[in-house]
Amino acid sequence: MSDDRSCTTRRSVLKTTGTASVLGSVALAGCSGNGGDGGDGSDGGEGSDGGDGSDGGSNSLEITGVWSGGEQESFSKVMDYVEESTGMGLEYFPRDTDSLLTGTLMDYESGVASADIVVMPSPARIISDAQNGHLAPVGDAWDADNFAVDPSRVTVDGEVYAAPFKMDLKPGFWYRKSFFNEHDLSEPESWDEFMTLLDDISGIDGVDAPVASGNGTGWPLSDLTEGFFMRQEDGASLQQGLIDGDASFTDDRVATAFDEIKMLHEEGYFSQTRDFGVQYEYFWDNSLPLYFMGSFTPAQDAVEDPSDLGVFRLPGTDGISSSVNWFTVPKYSDNVDAARDALSSFVSAEGQQVWVEDGGFIASNTEVPDDAYEIEVMANLPDLAAEVTVVPDLDDALGNPFQQEFWSVLKGLWATPDTPTEDIVGPLDDAHQETLSN
Repeated sequence: MSDDRSCTTRRSVLKTTGTASVLGSVALAGCSGNGGDGGDGSDGGEGSDGGDGSDGGSNSLEITGVWSGGEQESFSKVMDYVEESTGMGLEYFPRDTDSLLTGTLMDYESGVASADIVVMPSPARIISDAQNGHLAPVGDAWDADNFAVDPSRVTVDGEVYAAPFKMDLKPGFWYRKSFFNEHDLSEPESWDEFMTLLDDISGIDGVDAPVASGNGTGWPLSDLTEGFFMRQEDGASLQQGLIDGDASFTDDRVATAFDEIKMLHEEGYFSQTRDFGVQYEYFWDNSLPLYFMGSFTPAQDAVEDPSDLGVFRLPGTDGISSSVNWFTVPKYSDNVDAARDALSSFVSAEGQQVWVEDGGFIASNTEVPDDAYEIEVMANLPDLAAEVTVVPDLDDALGNPFQQEFWSVLKGLWATPDTPTEDIVGPLDDAHQETLSN
């Protein structure tokens, strides 16, 4: 693929990641987990005492985010590049998703910086933090002309409060090519073929269930559910409409999506829920051969050979969701200027290329060359996305109270699949309307 194709594809296909409406972005994303590619790392550091935003002279910066395991190893390589290019010392503290959002919010409200740089997957939360005066502007750290993400997604009163780094597409169901080859299976091109595939997989010795149900906070059940929203008529428009406020959860298409999910439960096609990272182990040993997850899949510890990975969209979808991991700088840090300098290096083409070459990373910087994507399935994702409409992750774009209610309802649905559909969409509609009115 030529360099021109690379920039055009990445920019045009992924641009919608940064264009959720301001209405969705300003929704308050308070005390819950996050629907980005969360990890299970230990809690981060204690945070530094609140300052006035001026640099206190330290050449060492603390960073906190949700990457752990293989993703943390890849991020550490990017940190090595940034340390070499800036002369700064960097230390990373992984957190789980609940700790990231609840812990940092508690710190901010106490005038404390959880770290000098906080990686935040939720634009709604970034907008809320900026409006409440918790963040330092970082617009000078990146040139939007070189990125597939529009800065308006994280802009308040003309100031940009985050810099885009890792992008995640949620393309559909991942599988092992060796498993499909061994059992003469093929990617489904229709709903009927999808149902036949699930039935065929169910009959294979050693399979617990065809589809892995990743959980933890309620994510990534949310990503899977959004896939079913987008296989309805004009599904991508439905998802964007839910973000913009032009559609509601009383829409018949939402009920139909949940009815389809419930039908798969009745057939026994979903596994029991486990933490999303643990489910990768069951996925890799073929006891749960299909897993609806994001483009970070090749970087997971359990994935021993990324070249064995394949992925297909849920049949009938006309869209896929995408999210961005943003770098933010708390204004309470004693090293605001140094953190901004580090951000410029992190989000540069050279910085992002380090992780791209490791796999499981889609660059937000369009200057990263195509040939950096050494894993075939990662190189093919932009083409897969180009066939449909890319829309923002629903709950990340809306934030709380919707996100928390969405995750809670989905955990309840997986625990009690015979829940009446009206008892599912009712609470979601209430939370959706409350979020839009904030």
